[in-house]
Formats: sequence, structure tokens, C-alpha cells
Amino acid sequence: MNRKIFYNCIRDDLFNGVLRQQNVNGMEAILNFWDSPPNPPTGAFKTNWDIRSIGWLAYMLATTKHETASTMQPIDEYGDTAYFTRMYENRSDLGNNEPGDGARFHGRGFVQLTGRTNYTKMTGVVRSIFPDAPDFTEHPDAVKDDRYAAVIMFNGMFCGIFTGWALKNFIGDPHKGQIVDYFHARKIINGLDKADLIERYAKKFSSALDKAGATA
Repeated sequence: MNRKIFYNCIRDDLFNGVLRQQNVNGMEAILNFWDSPPNPPTGAFKTNWDIRSIGWLAYMLATTKHETASTMQPIDEYGDTAYFTRMYENRSDLGNNEPGDGARFHGRGFVQLTGRTNYTKMTGVVRSIFPDAPDFTEHPDAVKDDRYAAVIMFNGMFCGIFTGWALKNFIGDPHKGQIVDYFHARKIINGLDKADLIERYAKKFSSALDKAGATA
């Protein structure tokens, strides 16, 4: 993939003519993992990795643009300690069973990883790729390392961890006559909230990836 062509294509179409270094750094973490993960995915992650199409990458980039307010950097969920406590404290469905868990395990990342259970699960996933990664239950802010945030997003969206819906449910390979449904793919993250906006982003990312010669 010619990344210069890719960035030239998206600069005007998606970033109002200005690409900042933080934008590029975040996208580089995503593109680097797509092209060459430090260690190969295993289990269900590998199963989905082997059937991926370039539309998956386009939709993850589009999701990242929306979820990070166009910074393309892993961010904290908006809110303060009082808000996080009100929203997440004592949530057994999130595994938040210890005092302070609501604020400690608020949303972070390219997509918002939330809850002690998910921080625990993703520690194992990320360590399978980056063995030196910390325990996210002990160091939750490490989820915002762009390398780790990329793995978490890939795994969650490939395997349907976040909502039960996965990329394979909506996005196939058009060259094989398969459907590409960027609109309903929003269900992977958050119902159909802003589905039309993210669909537009995905189509522009897809065009740029195609022009740059990206491959699955």
C-alpha cells in the first residue's frame, strides 16, 4: 500500500485539508497492525483475520474517526469521576464489583472499552500480540497506547465482542459479489447511532485505500 497516496486522498475528503501528526500516528498504528501484526492472531481472531476484506479496514478507520472526534487518537470517554461512578459503579454485567471500578474502568481507546471484565479479557488478547503489554486491570490508562488500542478495536470488531455483531455480518468482498453494508455495520459498536455519517466516512476511506493499492 502506498501510504503517501492514501494520506493525500483523505486529507481533503476527511480532514478539511489538514492532517496533523496525531492523526497520522493513530492511523499508522491501525495500518501497521493490518499490514504486519507483531505476532499472528490466534483462535477466533485468526479465523476472522483469514476472511477479512479491505472494507473491514475502511470501516474501522471510519469508526475511529467518529469515536475519537477526528483526532484518530485513543481517548477517554467524556465525563468525570461522578459521572462514571453513576453510570458504571456496581455493574455486575461489566464485572465492576469492587469499589471505584466504575470510574477506574470507564471507556477508553479508539472504541470505548468499558468495565473490569473487558479490561481483563483484552489484557490477554493484547498480550497475545504484544507480550510485554501491561495488565490493564492494574494500568487501565495503558489501553490508550495506540498499538494496544488498535488490537482491541480489531479483535472487538472482528469477533463481535462489543455488541455481538461483527464485521463479517455486514461487510464482504464486492469483487466476490458479496454485500458491503456500511450503514448497518454501525450495530457492531452502537446501534444505528450516526450510522449514515460513518457510512460516508467509510466510503471515502475505502476509495482512498483502493487508490493506494491496499490489500486484505
